[in-house]
Amino acid sequence: MVDEYSTDEISEALIATIKESLNGKQYGSVEIYIEGGRVAQITERVIKKTAKLNETQDKKSEVVYWRPIKNRK
Repeated sequence: MVDEYSTDEISEALIATIKESLNGKQYGSVEIYIEGGRVAQITERVIKKTAKLNETQDKKSEVVYWRPIKNRK
């Protein structure tokens, strides 16, 4: 049986999971946590850009959300 989350041979299922995490991202990051030669967790960091707080402020504020994907055993 092939381990679909192994880092020795990257499976199509693992690639699909990573693509799903990246799909539609405009800002943020995707973190892949590896434990014992297996992908144990994929975490998405989403940065939501908000509107200006006042007319004189040029820099936008950032609100950060963490949305972990399933923890892989």
